[in-house]
Amino acid sequence: MRFVLLSVLLITSLTTVAADGPTLKRHHLGEWEKETGYSGVVEVNNQLFISGIACAGKTMEEAVKRCYTTAHEILKKYNATSDQIVKETVYTTDIEALIKAIPTRKSFFNSDKYPAATWVQISRLYSPGDLLEVELIVQRK
Repeated sequence: MRFVLLSVLLITSLTTVAADGPTLKRHHLGEWEKETGYSGVVEVNNQLFISGIACAGKTMEEAVKRCYTTAHEILKKYNATSDQIVKETVYTTDIEALIKAIPTRKSFFNSDKYPAATWVQISRLYSPGDLLEVELIVQRK
């Protein structure tokens, strides 16, 4: 009997969660997103999923500065800070140059509050001149 009651309570609570569902909002940061078919930022309850921010530059350090400055601007627009980034995925065409630009990347984060991160070298990004693309998951309060 306890098992049946527990099962009914579990199914009822799962149904309640499923019926409410997450609040999901899609935001475009520019017209190119609509043309290509993606959203620059997807908001799910208190989380932000920020599409890859692609950056070019004469050097990797310049590209890193551009990407993280843009990321900072996006975070500010959604009332978030770099402290709330929980996952970062970086795609680059030159991992060795990215490694050398680590101090520039680290300066974006406050007091050693770094996210979980994955860095991947690829042969090219969507725009051939881009050196770096940064994708973020943010947990807002």
